[in-house]
Amino acid sequence: MKLTTTLKISSILWAIWGVFHLMMGSVIYLLSIGSEALSIEAIASDPLMVGLLTEYAPIVTATLKQHFWNIACAGAATTIGSYYIWKKNANAIFISALVGGLTDFGYFVFVDLEGLAPPIGTAMTFFSGSAIILSLYVYFKSGKLKNL
Repeated sequence: MKLTTTLKISSILWAIWGVFHLMMGSVIYLLSIGSEALSIEAIASDPLMVGLLTEYAPIVTATLKQHFWNIACAGAATTIGSYYIWKKNANAIFISALVGGLTDFGYFVFVDLEGLAPPIGTAMTFFSGSAIILSLYVYFKSGKLKNL
């Protein structure tokens, strides 16, 4: 496979990862707003959870909004980075790898390894890992993108 094709595959993987995280960030934000966001009716069968939710709902809501911001920013950065990776920009490779890679590493450690990940979450971990490996392979194999 040609190195330019490999780099474009990496770019596509980052674009998919980034758009997915922008969408999931939006979903998390929508879940965190409004009076029904953390509905007591949803967990009314467990009195302990009702008490905890009543006491901690503002904190949980604020944390969900922060999580929305974090993954939406990571998604935006990698989506923009994917465009520049397609254009053979070396800085975009490293920025996308750092932002997307560190974001997904946290997900891998705290969600995947705990067995809590849905299949699409695990797939996104493979997307980011593959994008990092492919783009770094091209970067070093092509003499820091000079020979593309």
